Amino acid sequence: MDLTVVLVGVVMFVALVGMIICSKKQKTNPNAQPIAIGLLIIVIICGIVMMQKTGIFGGGGAEQFQKIENQYYASQGFVIGKFIAKNFSGQKVLVIADPGFEKDLRVNGLVDAIKQGAGESTNVVVDTIQLANKPKQQEGAPMDMPLFELMTAKDFDSALASHSDCTVVISTVGLPRDAGRMKLWNMPEAKRPKLILMGIPDPTGMKAAITKGLISAIVTISPTAKFTEDAPPSDLQETFNLRYVLIDKDNLSKYANLLN
Repeated sequence: MDLTVVLVGVVMFVALVGMIICSKKQKTNPNAQPIAIGLLIIVIICGIVMMQKTGIFGGGGAEQFQKIENQYYASQGFVIGKFIAKNFSGQKVLVIADPGFEKDLRVNGLVDAIKQGAGESTNVVVDTIQLANKPKQQEGAPMDMPLFELMTAKDFDSALASHSDCTVVISTVGLPRDAGRMKLWNMPEAKRPKLILMGIPDPTGMKAAITKGLISAIVTISPTAKFTEDAPPSDLQETFNLRYVLIDKDNLSKYANLLN
């Protein structure tokens, strides 16, 4: 059996067990809910990988499942686009994605959805984080570490500096673990790009950054999210509402339990 399938299966099983444990502790520990949601995302991603690797549900089934997940993913871009149209209309947008974004159908669909929400004339560019100290891939290693585990504050700042004409930045890869060292936070408000974080599994502790305007908005899993195999609505806003929420200054109080 493919070593990748075995490892992904192990990760999926551990995440599933952790998700069940956290779900049971939500009533006594409020921090367990975002952890459970994050683990659920890992389970879904592992499931997609295993379906692609093994084809156990048939090629058509795996392809249909991927198509559905792509639509959910794109719906985030549509709502973010609407947010940009309302608050930062006409500004150039940088989307920070994982390496290999050029051939990633999800990223292409996301950009199309951003333009659909913000206006087709919106200038959107896509780039990734260039690592100053990229670790060497071990021989026989089944997969690379995720970008958010590897990038540093300096790497993130460099990406923004390379696109200094972009006044709105959408990060689909989160923030570096040493994000507190980023020069971005110390820039004058008039020059600081508007930062939007997408796909954040755990937004705990981000309330202050949103209140101060350091982060303009985040998209995270809705507390009432529904994960089904059914095809989502054709309307991207309705699709978004089934799984995600966009949190900004205007609705901070509504989602305070997710941010504290």
